[in-house]
Amino acid sequence: MRSKNWLVLGGLLTMLVLQLMATSCSQSRPATVTLGAQDDGRTITLGGDDTLIIELEGNPTTGFSWEVEAVDDAVLAPQGDAGYTASETGLVGSGGVFSFTFKAASRGETALQLVYHRSWENVAPADAFGVTVVVN
Repeated sequence: MRSKNWLVLGGLLTMLVLQLMATSCSQSRPATVTLGAQDDGRTITLGGDDTLIIELEGNPTTGFSWEVEAVDDAVLAPQGDAGYTASETGLVGSGGVFSFTFKAASRGETALQLVYHRSWENVAPADAFGVTVVVN
């Protein structure tokens, strides 16, 4: 009877160890972090292969657009041009969402600054967004 109890206990311990290993492996996968206007001013931490997406509302029909003003691309590498998705209202001149994608490139810290402006005007931006990004 005792050997049967040890066998059951050994099986339970093996299952527990396998579950813990699966959990720790799943936590090391690259993550995607999405931020919006409500995250302005935050400090965020990314892992080495994580992706950061910034989504900000805007209206290009007014001539305004969001643009990256500052980032250390050795730490946080931009991934292509900004994307834009129009709202689904179907109304002419309605705004939408600008999205920017970055990939953690190397350990370090960088200030990520975006501005909402008309690029041809020599005035202060209509809006700004900034976060500090730490890559481990």
